[in-house]
Amino acid sequence: MTLLAAILLSSLAAALVSFVGGILAIFNEEKVRRATHFIVSFAIGALFSVALLDLIPEALEIGSTKLVMSFVLLGVLLFFLLEKFIFWYHCHDGQCPIHTYSYLILWGDFLHNFVDGIILALTFLVDLRLGLLTTVAVILHEIPQEIGDFGILIHGGFSRRKALWYNFLSAISVVIGAVLTYALGAVLEPFLPLGLALVAGAFIYLAAVDLMPELHETTGFSHALIQIVFIAMGALLVIAPDFIF
Repeated sequence: MTLLAAILLSSLAAALVSFVGGILAIFNEEKVRRATHFIVSFAIGALFSVALLDLIPEALEIGSTKLVMSFVLLGVLLFFLLEKFIFWYHCHDGQCPIHTYSYLILWGDFLHNFVDGIILALTFLVDLRLGLLTTVAVILHEIPQEIGDFGILIHGGFSRRKALWYNFLSAISVVIGAVLTYALGAVLEPFLPLGLALVAGAFIYLAAVDLMPELHETTGFSHALIQIVFIAMGALLVIAPDFIF
């Protein structure tokens, strides 16, 4: 398989996750909510492991420690700013119609997915295995978000078919971002360690700030134990190949 084919297939797989919200909408809402918590826990383990055990060590092999770690911090701050001002649009004083809000969510998702495409292609440019692990981490992070986005679009007056279609159109930007990054590969090559560091910072932010707070919505020892088990499983998904192959 060529590098471009791997990037295209991975970005298409990430785009197809946009259909998850519509598919799961046919199930009982409570069951979907419970399943989402398991997926979130799994994603946390995968995101932290890819960032700390793969992306950062890979970047440190080809870049200076201080510069790489500075860009990890920059990645955290950058994703905070992107999420604050772009990804999750909100209306002034909460006065804009929910239908308008739905379209803003779609535009925010378009940019979000475009960035995901850049992330996927950057890691594939370094190593096929790293690209595949990053694809899994991105998809796991996207599933709970796509479920939420689908609910927002339905609440905003979209039919299920229209919500699925618009959500998919916004997700196609992941392919655009990936292909553009691949096309600029020769130009980007000197900056790959810094790009990997930025991606690592982004993954740390997503796991710690976006996903972990969701786990605190449920309480009790049994819930906490299940969450820990799924976090460990997500981490093992990243660690296990090193011992198997």
